[in-house]
Amino acid sequence: MSELVKRRSRELDRSPFRWQKATAAGFLAGCFALGSVIAGATGGEGGEGASFVDSTATITNRNHVTLGKDVYVGPFAHLISSNNITIGDESNVQDNVVIDASQSSVELGKMAILAHGAAVKNGTRMGTEGKCPAPVANAHADPHATGHGAADEHCPSFVGFNSVVEGAILEMDTMVMHLAYVGPGVRIPSGRKVNSGMRVDSQLEVMSKTAPLVAGDRTFMDGVIEVNVSFAGGYSRMHDEDHDSDLGVNYDAGMTKFNPFRDLPELAGVHTRNTKFRNRIIGDVRMGNSLDELDRVMGNHISIRADEGEPFLVGKIASMGDGTVFHALEGSHIQAHDGVIYGEGVIVHGGGTPWNDVTIIGKNVRIGDHAVFFRSNLGNDSYVGSRALLQDTKLPAGSVIPDNWVVVNGQFVNRVEW
Repeated sequence: MSELVKRRSRELDRSPFRWQKATAAGFLAGCFALGSVIAGATGGEGGEGASFVDSTATITNRNHVTLGKDVYVGPFAHLISSNNITIGDESNVQDNVVIDASQSSVELGKMAILAHGAAVKNGTRMGTEGKCPAPVANAHADPHATGHGAADEHCPSFVGFNSVVEGAILEMDTMVMHLAYVGPGVRIPSGRKVNSGMRVDSQLEVMSKTAPLVAGDRTFMDGVIEVNVSFAGGYSRMHDEDHDSDLGVNYDAGMTKFNPFRDLPELAGVHTRNTKFRNRIIGDVRMGNSLDELDRVMGNHISIRADEGEPFLVGKIASMGDGTVFHALEGSHIQAHDGVIYGEGVIVHGGGTPWNDVTIIGKNVRIGDHAVFFRSNLGNDSYVGSRALLQDTKLPAGSVIPDNWVVVNGQFVNRVEW
């Protein structure tokens, strides 16, 4: 570990960026680079309160989008703002998220989390109603509040990987887990989470297809909020320093307690910065392919983002479909071996595992369209079906996960219902 830190320190010395204070004007410059001016997006001295929209994100009508403070909008997010889209303070909109207000407005309150590949659609309200849990020792939701349950307090709400919420109400302190669907008119009450793979079309189904939130769920959401507030300030500062810093193959923001250094991707053994590349490869990503090879095997709107957990060791990719996302939680890593075929909209996400916190994909694995691979370890020559979830699971070589299966802790749980 000490050698890794030393290497990063040497790379930081060669970085073209300087550690500078962010300003509101700097953030607005970032919006111009995107081609959008976002109402209400301002930052104070030193980046406090700054919000950030990645330059690869798209917004169809900038005048209909309002951001609060400390908002992070990630690579290739797509905001269809024919009607109003409001995103509250300390919220985050992750890679390849779709917010669709083509038919009616969408409102995200404070501390709303839209995880990679999620979609929230017409008429959805999230985190604007409901209540937070009662105060408990050493617990917090809003770091500026006095404790859970205060009348003026907000606490996080969450929509998981490749899930869809369409015209529903998600109260504060709720979660929609991965590959789930919540339909029009449904209200998910505070303190409940929709189980992975479930389809909830009526209020009568809510209690049977949800479970109570537990302390670990709330700790997870609090951590996501803290990290993404750091991203909002960090990427705003970096954009102030270099307006091409959020394009193509590039540095991560660094300068945080979980990721102190700005790292540059390594492609086929060569540290590479290329702001013209159509996909986003960010931070300490070490890939077997050269940039020319990636141009041939990659689709579009791909984000491989090692700015929280790192490093990512990615062998030579056989092919990677549009909209694939790699990311990892703080302190964790990803190792993907040679010859992997990734379908469209695949989410590969690291986190704490029994295997030294490494998420592992073996050689010649095939992962189907819109599948979610989360904190797992899969042997060589295996298959994960389309719209399947593999979570917290270790499986040997030659394993097959059928399409639409939800597998958690090595056990089949249910089929994806939609």
